[in-house]
Amino acid sequence: MELADLMTLADGFVGHYKLPDLTIEEWMKVMEISEVKPLKKGEYFTKAGLTTFKIAFVLEGSFRYFYIKEDNEKTAYFVFKNGVLASLESITENKPGTQSIQALEDSLLFVIDYLKMKDLFAEHHKFEHLGRAIGEHYIMMLHNQLSSFLVDTPEERYRNLVETQPDLLNSVPLQYIASFIGVTPVSLSRIRKRIYKK
Repeated sequence: MELADLMTLADGFVGHYKLPDLTIEEWMKVMEISEVKPLKKGEYFTKAGLTTFKIAFVLEGSFRYFYIKEDNEKTAYFVFKNGVLASLESITENKPGTQSIQALEDSLLFVIDYLKMKDLFAEHHKFEHLGRAIGEHYIMMLHNQLSSFLVDTPEERYRNLVETQPDLLNSVPLQYIASFIGVTPVSLSRIRKRIYKK
């Protein structure tokens, strides 16, 4: 990929995370440790049981993190455009991840080799900012998820999800949404009927 094309593709998440401007030379270093990768609907960024040191920014599309318990899939959260995909167990503890990350629609990723990016942290302070942004994003994502399950009702969780991601219903099957908010598909159907009657 040409450098200009990469910079154009990356413009969205650079602005989203308020990352510092990189020089041409710094972008060249990023190109050495990254790739733009398409994923088809249903394909996986990673699966439970695998160790991966790749992280990715979602340029286009949507993904879900899910766990499998007693042969049942439990959707943990969704990631949309400009979001980050990573196996925290792998990149922080060097062990297999416990969750799978699956594309919900045809998607495009900006994938970075995290181990090589760590080497850049020591060379360029700008790249440290990138690492902090990724870490802060994950912390807030987990915080919001935990807070919602402790405080909100399933209906409130559904409302919040639809309000923050208005295109959600175009890409996420209802059974995944039901699993995410902690109800059965039948209960989600009742919630949706109540909302739309108001």
